[in-house]
Parts: sequence; C-alpha cells; structure tokens
Amino acid sequence: MKQSSITFKTTPELKEALEKLAKEGFRSLSAQVEMIIIKYLEEKGVEWQSNGENEPRL
Repeated sequence: MKQSSITFKTTPELKEALEKLAKEGFRSLSAQVEMIIIKYLEEKGVEWQSNGENEPRL
C-alpha cells in the first residue's frame, strides 16, 4: 500500500495529549492520529476504503 503524508499545525497541548495516548497504546503518534481519523470517518459513515487496499494499520 502506498503511503501519503499529511502535515498540520496544532497546539502543544493537543500534541502532548495525542503523544500520551499513542504511548499508552504502544503506537507511534502517526498511527494514533490515523486510528482517530479512521474511527471518526466510520462513525460518520464515510467510505474511505477502496477494494480493501487501505486497511488500517492498528
């Protein structure tokens, strides 16, 4: 699966909170943010997968 990058700015407090969650879940910050986004998309009923190619790396 080909990977794409997303870059965004946030507050130091939000970054710290996400890093804490990632550490508790033994994930990288990137994997934690990806998981949060995937869960949000699924809750909203947004189709984001194409032929199973974008399986989450949870």
